[in-house]
Formats: sequence, structure tokens, C-alpha cells
Amino acid sequence: MDEPAVFDRVVDELATRNYEPLVHVPAAHDDSYADVLDRCERHEITIRGRYPDVLGFTDADRVFAIEVKGATNLLRGMGQALTYQQGAHVSYLAGDADAVSQHTDLLRAKGVGVIGVEDAGVEAWHPPASAEADTEVVDVEGQLSVRLRGNEFGGDVTTLSLAQPLNYLASVVAVDRYGPLARDELVDALADEYGFGAGGAAVSSARTLGLLTSGQPYDLTEQGELSATVLRGYGVEELDDLRLVKEETHGSTVAEIHRPLGILLRNAFARHPEFGLLLDALRQEGPRVHFLDLVERLVHEYPNVFLSAFCTERGAERARELIETGKTRRLYADPSVWRDVIRNNVLFNFVQQLKHVGVLAPETRSHSGAIDEYDPDEKPWIVE
Repeated sequence: MDEPAVFDRVVDELATRNYEPLVHVPAAHDDSYADVLDRCERHEITIRGRYPDVLGFTDADRVFAIEVKGATNLLRGMGQALTYQQGAHVSYLAGDADAVSQHTDLLRAKGVGVIGVEDAGVEAWHPPASAEADTEVVDVEGQLSVRLRGNEFGGDVTTLSLAQPLNYLASVVAVDRYGPLARDELVDALADEYGFGAGGAAVSSARTLGLLTSGQPYDLTEQGELSATVLRGYGVEELDDLRLVKEETHGSTVAEIHRPLGILLRNAFARHPEFGLLLDALRQEGPRVHFLDLVERLVHEYPNVFLSAFCTERGAERARELIETGKTRRLYADPSVWRDVIRNNVLFNFVQQLKHVGVLAPETRSHSGAIDEYDPDEKPWIVE
């Protein structure tokens, strides 16, 4: 059997097992895999720089990864399946039943499962005897949660683009006061009553944090309703109230001046899988964090969070190539590389957000200039 035929049968089998799969199919191969793409959404999640053909949650919420081959290129597939052990609870090689059966004992001894496929469907499903390593599984699990359980969170942390996180609560105040609103209505309310011109970014960020529902008109989620209750209890019932609260934080932070709101925001941030992993990495590095040490930890332990949260779109492609080829050290040791791949606003907006929500100490210095002018030795991040 060829690879597209095996892929098709594997997806059928995953449906019968109640697995939640995402697939990686290069655009150039869309026609060959049209049947698969009709049933599964794509992913761009990597494990050690490589994209598993199939990635998702089992019916027991364990992360699984499958490398799909036909009757050829099995040695290459074995190597890829072994790599996926680093980011999945269980890793499999799927292929033509006769071809993969010759390698079943060896693969299972190495902790890789084997899926044998015939024309009629999956003929053999051998789970791994044991899992050897899963150093990046928390990272992959977080990324899958964002994409497969996206009804709760509206995107990755790159949409949290504003330095002042109180702006993310403005949508909550507006919807709590007026009821469900279309996007344009919500943006107009933020402009008219809150005096804020970047309403689109504020609304997107509220979605990212799971404060607004996904469909329009926007309504409050359970977390949004909780936030609205806290805000009302704090005396913030109208957008003008929130505007005045924001003005009181000029030159300081939300956590210092309005501690309950700082805690509310920090909890909302920490619920998001990607941001939660960032906070975990920060706290492991603290209390005094050298930025490049943080990058090193993310690259090795949470590479997908590094790619999505810290890298430009073009930089993410370059970083993936370095991770896949084992040249990860260049991402934190070579200034010409990290200054090229990392987004400039990580050093300003992200730092300011973390200060406002009380994760970083107020004395932490952000960097608003060009990234080429940034000296991480001069501006350590200080964890509260």
C-alpha cells in the first residue's frame, strides 16, 4: 500500500477509537490527501523540529503521535517515530502491514507502537510496550489544547499584543453592561466609552484568554462572567470606570495599585495553556532571569511555545530548521540568530504585561528599542 492509502485507513481507525487527531499535510500534497483533509484539521506543531503526520489526544487524553509510511521508507519512519517519543505519551509507526510487521518487535522494544494496515483497514495495532522519554510532552499537550479545545481559548499568546492588560478586560465590561455584541459594536464601544483606538486587538486578546465566546455576537464565557463579577465588586461597572482605573496605574503597575485586578488578570493568563507554560519556565529560571537562559529552557523544554510566542513568522521557520538539525544552541548563544528570529515586542509588551499582572517585579526593565540594541546582561527579568 502507498502512504496516502495507509493514512486514510489510520484516520478511519482513530475515529472508531474516539481519538482526537490533527494532521500535517504539506500544501503541495493536498490532492493526494484530500480524503484525509476532509475529515481532519491541520496542525503546525513540532517535536524536535519535525511535524508528526498525525498528532492529538487519545480517548484517555494522552498525547499520541503517528508517523505514516506506506511499504517503503520505513527506516526513515522509524527514526521519526523515535523522535516523537520526546513530545508524546505514545508514539507509533504506521505502514503497510506486511512491511511494518518485520520491525514490530524492535520498535516495541524501543517504546514505539506499530500500526499495520491492509486494504480493508487497520489489521494490527500494537501499542508500545513502554514509553522511553517524553521531555516535551507538556509543551505539545498545551499546543494541542489550544487547537483541539479552541472553544475555550481563542488563539495562541501572540494575540496578547497590548502592553497594558487592563485593556483585555474592557470587552468584559462592555458585554456585561450591554449584553452580547457584534465585533464592530464592541470595538466602537471601546473607542467611544473607553477612549481606546486598538479595540480590535483588545477583543482578540479577550478571546485568547477565554473571556469571550467564539461566535458572534460575543458573549461572556464562564471565566468572563467571573471576571465581570470581580470587576463589579471592585466598582468597575462601566468602561469609563475602567479607564479611570487604568489612568491610576500610569507610571506603576496594576498589581501594585489595584492588586485584586492584578490577581484576576494573572489567573486569566495562567489558564491559557501556552502562557501557563511560559510562566512555569519563568519560575523555574527565577528569581533573577537572564533572557537568553529563558530562551534556552524554552527551546529545549517548550519549543512550540518558543516558536509561537517568541518568534516572528519568518523566524519560526528558521528556528524549526535549527531545532530539527540539532543546532538549537545557536538560538540562544548566537546573537546574529536570536536577534533575527525573536519578535521585538517580546522584550517590551510581554515584559510590561508580566509586570502588570505581578509575575515580574516592577523594577524589571523592558526594552523598547531595536532588538540589535538589546543587552540581556543589563536588563534581567526579576520574578516576583
